[in-house]
Amino acid sequence: MAAPMTARPSSGETALNPYHRLLSTLDLAASILVAALMVIITADVAGRAFFGHPLHGIPELTKFSVVCMVWLQMAYTLRTGKHLRSTLLLDMMGDTGRRAILFLNCAVGAILMVLIAYYSYPEMLRSWRIGAFEGEHPVRIPTWPIWAIVVGGSALTAFEYARQAISLLLGRDDVEVDA
Repeated sequence: MAAPMTARPSSGETALNPYHRLLSTLDLAASILVAALMVIITADVAGRAFFGHPLHGIPELTKFSVVCMVWLQMAYTLRTGKHLRSTLLLDMMGDTGRRAILFLNCAVGAILMVLIAYYSYPEMLRSWRIGAFEGEHPVRIPTWPIWAIVVGGSALTAFEYARQAISLLLGRDDVEVDA
């Protein structure tokens, strides 16, 4: 069975490439956020069960944390080829067909991510300008950082899709066809 074609970084590229280091750092930040969210939710459940009093703002923190985790990890996941993918049809195709389908996937992905970044950017600016918050007292969360993560994450993912599309188009060696 053929592995999905992705432009995976080599070990040398991983160590030296600032772009890959940036994506790895964002992935690490999201992983730390997952662990912190796990601790906070556990404390909330324990507070409800043992003291009859939950922690304030956990639903809001959870809602925003999940959005942040997705966008912080999206480009890294694409870069390292860790997205879930069904390869049933790709496995039946020859190399040219696989490359064509994957190029189309990358092109559409890049366009969609650019559109997400483009349409999220004004919302980020608006929420910064008016000081938009989500949640009720005592936990009020500013929304502009979440919008900034959406804009940055979608822009980085668009860049990664474009990078992979170019690699597929040029038939470069950093695109794995078979494992």
